[in-house]
Amino acid sequence: MEKGSRKKKGMTFIPYDYEAAFEKNIEDLHEFFVEQLLKNRYKCVYALKEITAGEQFEVEIYPEFRTMDDVPETGRVRKDNAAAQRNLNDKNARKYVERLLNHNFDNNDIWITLTYGEGEEPETMEQAIRNMQNYIRRINYQRRKRGLPAAKYIYITEHSPDTEIRWHHHLIMDGLLDMDTVEAVWKKGRRNETRRLEKDEHGLTGMSIYITKEKDRKKGEKRWNCSQNLKQFRVRKVHSKPPAAGKGGYKPIGKYVDGFVKDRANIEEQMTRWYPDFDFTDSGVYYNDFNGMFYIRARMRRKTDGKEEDKKKRQNMHRVDCNRWYGTDYSNGGGSIQRAAGKRDTGGKQV
Repeated sequence: MEKGSRKKKGMTFIPYDYEAAFEKNIEDLHEFFVEQLLKNRYKCVYALKEITAGEQFEVEIYPEFRTMDDVPETGRVRKDNAAAQRNLNDKNARKYVERLLNHNFDNNDIWITLTYGEGEEPETMEQAIRNMQNYIRRINYQRRKRGLPAAKYIYITEHSPDTEIRWHHHLIMDGLLDMDTVEAVWKKGRRNETRRLEKDEHGLTGMSIYITKEKDRKKGEKRWNCSQNLKQFRVRKVHSKPPAAGKGGYKPIGKYVDGFVKDRANIEEQMTRWYPDFDFTDSGVYYNDFNGMFYIRARMRRKTDGKEEDKKKRQNMHRVDCNRWYGTDYSNGGGSIQRAAGKRDTGGKQV
């Protein structure tokens, strides 16, 4: 067990929706009331969760509780509260998709929107997913013919009759197969759109929020699916940290919270001390009136020195040269002449 993550004997905490429990932004609160919250809050243990997904790095700091009665009403998740449990499951699933995207895809990969022509639309979500599974099988057939491994992908199916949103699929896939073939393999409609991914300072988070928006999802219905060959992002939770990376004695996370709440600038300063390999992006502090506790989040991005970008450029140039040598031009959608014993993918697993 890593240092800083050790718990006292008998110290068990219950899961709850800490984002829902702490909805109010501290920026909307007068400085006097912030001081009152700090003076009168309950005592508790704070946890710090680190999530590493590709170049993106997230930090979540939140209080942990032993009984549900200590949790603010908005964050409670009970067996007899199906709506709260479903809301938490949906939120976690959207986070999961976002982090998978950031961890597995970059600007060399593609985003395809697949649509349906008149008379081709599915009648149910199950039928829509079967259509995508068949499409992925045909994609992997084309890839095997070219000596490419099985596709890495995530797809989201969207449909909302109440808002007149027609059936369509958002597919994010690695860019090894040329884009003309990717579009040609889809037989259900011709008004499709294929483009390269474009990461910003938050990676692919903005795109993920757009394609995972929820509209009229039925209970138990799965809309997000992914291939089984994606790499998992890293999650680590601790209850104490030293003042700087590798320096000083460990202090409970709660000891840092007051400084974060009093001055947001302290968050950036402390994050850069803890994580010197990352650039600070943004942060937020949230609270509730129930127990005067706080939820703090921060986002960072891995520092680059230009070497990784140069490496990717050289790899892309090598792909184009190889494609020309073998008499096939995959330059508009990427390509690879290396043969890989990729595992046959039958349409992905549901998230």
